[in-house]
Amino acid sequence: MPHLRGSCLCGAIYYCVYGEPSFVTHCHCHSCRKASGALFVTWFTVRDCEVEWHGEPLMHYHSSCSVERGFCPHCGTTLTYRHEADPHSVDITLATLDQPELVTPEHHTWWQEHVPWVEPEAWAALPQYARAKAGK
Repeated sequence: MPHLRGSCLCGAIYYCVYGEPSFVTHCHCHSCRKASGALFVTWFTVRDCEVEWHGEPLMHYHSSCSVERGFCPHCGTTLTYRHEADPHSVDITLATLDQPELVTPEHHTWWQEHVPWVEPEAWAALPQYARAKAGK
């Protein structure tokens, strides 16, 4: 796979991934929801040696004793998740890729904590607008 590129919202931090993403998941855990402000976060995992970081250094927050989350100190974009049980890999938010469509999610994790109306049937029933709804 050709390398993937991504960045935070403001562009102060950007990265290149040279390895094959693995464990591509939609995580529904309470911590990911709170850390991102989203109903779930899609992550992919790569080995540390397969990603190069550029620009500003990430800020880190320990969301639990064994977990460290990385984010941009300027715009607050959630970028990484590291668990001490796997110190040589990093999870990166799929939505921060320049071309997120190149990496396909494989499964949902922490489904027991999902928000009940985050179900495919419920989403399919909602109206869809190509851009912002008129008047918004």
